[in-house]
Amino acid sequence: MEQPPPIARVSIRLVPEETPRGLRRPAARRRATYRPLAIGPAVLFRPRSAGGRWVVSVSTDGLLQPRGPRSLPAAIARSRRLRADGIMARAAVALVAPEDVALGQPAGRLVTDDGLRHDCYGWALLYQLPEMRGMAVVDPHDRFDDLPAFYESPLEFVDRAAYLADRGIAARPLALITQLDDFRPGPGGRMCNRFYPRGSFRRRWGG
Repeated sequence: MEQPPPIARVSIRLVPEETPRGLRRPAARRRATYRPLAIGPAVLFRPRSAGGRWVVSVSTDGLLQPRGPRSLPAAIARSRRLRADGIMARAAVALVAPEDVALGQPAGRLVTDDGLRHDCYGWALLYQLPEMRGMAVVDPHDRFDDLPAFYESPLEFVDRAAYLADRGIAARPLALITQLDDFRPGPGGRMCNRFYPRGSFRRRWGG
């Protein structure tokens, strides 16, 4: 029997782009944390041949289990190597999908806690068109070339996934996590997220 890989159950919170004026940011330890059930890491890359979409190597059984590195640190390291080679890439966390529950147990390898914690931009939709095999895609973001498209609410993802399922298109949620490369020095030396410079981030993790 395969041993679970050393990737964490990832603590994730959504990152507000801006705290409304007049409201204080609550202390991080007081925030409720959603701990999604993850089946493993995913490496997204954006080849020129994909028409702008991000590509993920997946299983060929229709369940869209990401293939490749078996730990989140390894996935982050691989995304770094791809970027060093001039290929746009990111790491993400693949989450349990409804199809997994229908089988009686989550597909793939459930993960154990390795202490990693990541802020999350939102939920990316990994999907596979009928003509695809061994790969699935995520649409590009409409504002940022360096990010795939994502939903800020899981309910938005569920609605879109249901729409695709009605048309025979399989999908799986990905938690799109922050990475160190997303941050730059800002005013006063404070590290700011380059996509959401006024966003509230608990800490910088990842690679």
